[in-house]
Amino acid sequence: MDERQKILAVDDAPDNLILLDKLLKRRGFDVVNASSGKECLSKSISEHPDLIILDVAMPEMSGFETLKHLRENEITKGIPVIILTANSKDAKSIEEGFTLGADEYLTKPIEQDELIARVRSILRAVKAEQDLEQLKADFQSMLVHDLRSPLSVIIGVLELAANGEFDKNPVDLKEFLGSALDTSQKMLTLINDILDVAKLEAGKLQLNKQPNDFNVVVGSAVARLKVLAREKEISLTIREEKNIPICEFDSGKLEQVVTNLVSNAIKFTPKDGTVNIRTYVKHFDDEVPGLKGDYAALDVEDTGVGISSDEIPLIFDRYRQVKSAQASKQKGTGLGLTIVKRVTEAHGGKVFVESSLGRGTRFSVVIPLSGEKK
Repeated sequence: MDERQKILAVDDAPDNLILLDKLLKRRGFDVVNASSGKECLSKSISEHPDLIILDVAMPEMSGFETLKHLRENEITKGIPVIILTANSKDAKSIEEGFTLGADEYLTKPIEQDELIARVRSILRAVKAEQDLEQLKADFQSMLVHDLRSPLSVIIGVLELAANGEFDKNPVDLKEFLGSALDTSQKMLTLINDILDVAKLEAGKLQLNKQPNDFNVVVGSAVARLKVLAREKEISLTIREEKNIPICEFDSGKLEQVVTNLVSNAIKFTPKDGTVNIRTYVKHFDDEVPGLKGDYAALDVEDTGVGISSDEIPLIFDRYRQVKSAQASKQKGTGLGLTIVKRVTEAHGGKVFVESSLGRGTRFSVVIPLSGEKK
């Protein structure tokens, strides 16, 4: 774990507290001790522990009563709790502990490796949940910004028109309306991305598979992005293999995949860089699990900022932006690559990534030529 985490150990038996203290500190945790339920409640507020190990059989206030108070307090209700009991066969007590909100239940004498494994498992789960909540918060903040900014542009144009600013200048009106239309289309794309991710994750996205020319669909998507590349002074090239057979896929969704990959490549490639697109047929002979036979393949390769090896497994997570993207100050919802992966897999295909920080990235997408999953 990146940071030392604090554990509050609660037991009225001094020997048990000494054992827990030594065991947990030896495994890299900070430890705070409490010898009663009342002291546990006090220290759970003052010490802000990441986890509490709580003995059941204590005088004055039992572990169950202590747990009940912890869960009723807004400050402490979210702290994970492992209950310790000397009776492994008391099913009623175990049920009561879980009903009150215990996260784990262990019996004495403590099996040290099991305790440490349970502690680390709970803390990892809590950290993952916190990270997801932070991602969601960041995403919501970015979404509000991405929707409010274009709405301000559209409202501004409409207010100018309503106030008669363009009555004597129809040329200006056409220019401003064009800007508002472009802004509206970007908003619609963002909203569609959000809806698509929701449908893909719920398994409700319907693919309209039809016989299509792979090169035509890829080429059409790339052509629409040439202006964007030119504005950034980036060389955008496409090389098409001519013998790719007609295959069945959803042309609209594949265009979305190509658009997301190429626009990402342009976004994260600096001035005078290159983005190269290539289409071809790729054959698999069981070297990749789940892939066998001939596939229509697309490579999108750039000379951009790149992605570190430890972050590559995370790039398809929704709301996720890797550190290199954040460092380049490029904003985005983090939904584009999620859609690329889900749509490709819905076609029975797969996405491959190769990247090196500061040198660029290559995404490869393959979908079966037969139109069926292999």
